Amino acid sequence: MSEWLPERLPEDIEAERAILATCCAPGLEQEAAEVVFRLKADDFVHPAHRALFHALVKLLEADLEVNAITLKDALDRAGDLSRVGGFAGLVEILSGEEVRNPQILADLLIRKRKLRELIRLGAQLVRKAAAEEDLPEALVELAGQELFSVAQEQDKRGLETIAHVAQESYQNLLDRLEGRGSSGLRVGFSRLDSLTQGFQPGNLIVLAARPGIGKTALALNWLLHASMRFKAHAALFSLEMSKEEVFNRLLSSHSRVDLKAIAHGQFDDNIHRALLEARDELIRQPIFICDRAAITVREITAMVDRLCTQSNQKLDLLIVDYLQLISSPQDSRAARQTESVRIGEISRSLKLLAKERNIPVVVLSQLNREVEHRQSGRPQLSDLRDSGAIEQDADIVMFIHRKMKPVMEGEEPEKSAELLVSKHRNGPTGIIPLWFEGEFALYRELERVSY
Repeated sequence: MSEWLPERLPEDIEAERAILATCCAPGLEQEAAEVVFRLKADDFVHPAHRALFHALVKLLEADLEVNAITLKDALDRAGDLSRVGGFAGLVEILSGEEVRNPQILADLLIRKRKLRELIRLGAQLVRKAAAEEDLPEALVELAGQELFSVAQEQDKRGLETIAHVAQESYQNLLDRLEGRGSSGLRVGFSRLDSLTQGFQPGNLIVLAARPGIGKTALALNWLLHASMRFKAHAALFSLEMSKEEVFNRLLSSHSRVDLKAIAHGQFDDNIHRALLEARDELIRQPIFICDRAAITVREITAMVDRLCTQSNQKLDLLIVDYLQLISSPQDSRAARQTESVRIGEISRSLKLLAKERNIPVVVLSQLNREVEHRQSGRPQLSDLRDSGAIEQDADIVMFIHRKMKPVMEGEEPEKSAELLVSKHRNGPTGIIPLWFEGEFALYRELERVSY
């Protein structure tokens, strides 16, 4: 079954010729480079224009003079001179009308190319659906990723003057000084918020601990505080716990009802009313949960993009629980490498996700067993499991330290804990004392704090 396409795709041949004539004009290499490097070959429909664009890019990348002779030589070397109609055809293209602002033409060509991509994507989706080659869910996932990549294509920014950067940055600083804005997302733990100035957009934040210490509980406390107190749109990818378990923990923390009583359904009418009130408050919060066990960073990114597109709302916080359970795509090199290399690729991908989508990403991580043999028992950066790349990629690394000892029947478990901020790329490190109420899956700060 052939793909349906309209007789004429969106294009502007005259604009293609005009921008090439302008950018190939002698003496305009510096001005041309900024425009040319925003474009790509697919922005040009005419084969001759595409061939000339390739030659122009090669000359600019090699920092060579651009004129009819050097362009002819570059085309000849690539075997493309005949595609532009020989030297006579090249001269004819270069004689096109030059424009004063080629950036406008670049915007036009990019817009036309995006429309062509959307048409081809739609035709491809129709063909695959008609041929029943894939499951509907897979087609929806593919379409969502492709549509968002077209709509949100990154602008290839170049160097900016310090004056341009300062104007926006200093205004943000004034806004914070005058109380009009916050530098980051507050998570409701006052000392942590003061130390970090909130979780910054674009930051990768690692929270690590040994199993059973309560890192999921602390991350859920952050999510709950940020959403309920600061109306943050937050998403949680839980690779270990089901969505029901996640909700029960949030319900227990918010209602102060014992988690075991909720799990076993052992409570009276008063507690039931408290749970209903807490549930009604929770369902009004902009919290989103995915509990798929086998998921890749690529799939996480696609889901985040689709959520933002559907809700027309930027995500304020993303939490992934936990790093070592994230899968690698089967077609990736990391899937065939050692676990250390694989985890390193995943941590870099999460950092890119945070930076490109401009959201703080909190990822939970396991620690290796070395910490268990240390006399103080306090975790340190070298204890991060599987890869030193985690420490390198992260903007903030935090550890939960809690003295774990066997608890006999009827004995009170140890509740004091410490949050060790061991790496902070843009600020101080420190130790924040915590108190853990395990029956409610709840952490809270203590009065004492040391930096």
